[in-house]
Amino acid sequence: MTTQSYVLVLKVGPVQGFIAQARRTRDLWFGSYLLSSLSRAMACALRDAGAELIFPHPEQLDAAAPKPSGRVTRTDQALADAEAVKGFPNKVLAVVKGDAAEVARAARKAARATLREQWVRVRERGGPLLAEGADAWADEQLDTFLEFHAAWAPMEDGDYLTALEEAEAALEARRGLREFRAWTQAPPAGTHKSSLDGGRASVLKRERPRSGEWKRLRIGEREELDALGLLKRAGGEPDQFVPVPSIGLAAWLETASKKHGPKLSALRGACADHRGFTSVYRTDLAWVNAFPFDGQLLLPDRWRPYFTEWSEDPKAAKQEAERFADDHIRPLLAAMSVAPYPYVACLVADGDRMGELLRRLAEHGGIEAHRRVSHALASFTAEARDIVQSRYRGMLVYAGGDDVLAFVCPADALQCARALAAAFSKHLAPVSGASVPTLSVGLGIGHVMESLGQLLALGRRAEKAAKDAGRDALAVLVAKHAGRERLWTASWTPKGAAVEPLTRLSQDMALLGGDRLPLGKVHEVETMVRRFPAETSSEEQAAVLVAEVSRILARAEGRARDSEDREREDKALSLTDVGLAALAEEPPECVETVHAELLAWVDRMLVAGTLERSRRGLELREGGGA
Repeated sequence: MTTQSYVLVLKVGPVQGFIAQARRTRDLWFGSYLLSSLSRAMACALRDAGAELIFPHPEQLDAAAPKPSGRVTRTDQALADAEAVKGFPNKVLAVVKGDAAEVARAARKAARATLREQWVRVRERGGPLLAEGADAWADEQLDTFLEFHAAWAPMEDGDYLTALEEAEAALEARRGLREFRAWTQAPPAGTHKSSLDGGRASVLKRERPRSGEWKRLRIGEREELDALGLLKRAGGEPDQFVPVPSIGLAAWLETASKKHGPKLSALRGACADHRGFTSVYRTDLAWVNAFPFDGQLLLPDRWRPYFTEWSEDPKAAKQEAERFADDHIRPLLAAMSVAPYPYVACLVADGDRMGELLRRLAEHGGIEAHRRVSHALASFTAEARDIVQSRYRGMLVYAGGDDVLAFVCPADALQCARALAAAFSKHLAPVSGASVPTLSVGLGIGHVMESLGQLLALGRRAEKAAKDAGRDALAVLVAKHAGRERLWTASWTPKGAAVEPLTRLSQDMALLGGDRLPLGKVHEVETMVRRFPAETSSEEQAAVLVAEVSRILARAEGRARDSEDREREDKALSLTDVGLAALAEEPPECVETVHAELLAWVDRMLVAGTLERSRRGLELREGGGA
């Protein structure tokens, strides 16, 4: 009698919300690592049960084998292993023979065991942080956290596609059902909720010193963490995480290292001598070595709060901060020709129409076609890590399947996005048939001191804008610290006379950076356009609006920096010079159309202005020009 085969689909979560609940870089990184570890544990359980793994590819399991202790330490090999684990998607697909329900239960058991192992390690190390009796509700928080969904369908006569569609449909239907269970382990009255999500009760003591593990893990006096929050905060070694401000200032710091090495070395040495500051230990990230401390120290409005956070005497800390700044920070800032530009890019990328591709391949190539795609995605994941963290100055939060989440220095963000899009198509093209898969990339640029949740939201909104723009696109969303947002989108493969997006931005940045087109003129165009009535369809009024914009551009007066600039300034700017050739060649017949095109141009120029500012006077990576 032939044993029945089943297509089994597993998903573990929650994903987006859990990762976004973060205040420190370590929260974000370890949350992603934890979910990937759970996914890997499920895949290993399936393999051990004799299942035929499709997603993830079986080779990934051996490449990402963790240390026996499961601990993420500061050793070079352990860091490399942890980075490899982060390449696992939260969805596992396999073909199993026999009892699919039993195999799924084994996978769930493995995921829960992995979560419990991580907590036991943190509990042993951070026991003094916990409130009396907190183990009871901490255990319940862990037991109720994991969302595990499984579905399977019989593969009749080897019909993989039909079984896959049935299993996928059953899984999505099951995910639509939510289980709500009342808490059975109630904490004492007055226990605060977690600062990260406000949903679960804190497990931390009320009275806490400003020293020991509290300081090392950077748990604030009023910060509250539930069991999952503490697991994310204490799951890794503090010195393995690069602070977000350091990522945003990476190009500035590397330039300072080359131009004013002794001054930066003096600051680095002073930070190393400070008893409270934590350095970053990442031998795999050469760009971090320029200044392996929190980059917010270089921001004038942040070094005082930073000293206060580390000190046990806040009043004395303010005086210490001023002395430290006078001796080590201000000399470096004075030596540099440009001040640090305190913005960072949250990069979110996703493959386009992957569901359609996988269905088409399953229809014509079956399991083997999906295995080839799985292998290609694993290869892309590995290269994505290298692109973000080695070729460009960034930190990868997650790369699994066709999804990428990272933080990148704004000076490198455009090239990093293009490199990821090119790598994705390169790896998927040989296994996809006629149409080459593409990657849409969103760059959300915000202040380095903005909350991680807000930065993640910016990146995700930018990625959605890229999808809405037709896919195979780049979207840049800029949110200034106290101003309005600016969004610009463009296709990676423009049609007709459209200019390739990075070339377009490069031309805009050259205009703004050379002061041929001051930003004040861009704002003047915006003000004029918004005051101009858009309700009429009069061709004459549309022509008047275009003429008025031409007049503003023609009298743009920049500051000449050299003889070549002065030569260019002798020529008045035209609509064509600034990328508005369509208005010059064929003026639209209605004011509303002109309005839309001019406001889109304003947003594009202001996005370009932010990117130009992030690069001004800095050392760019090879090929780092737009």
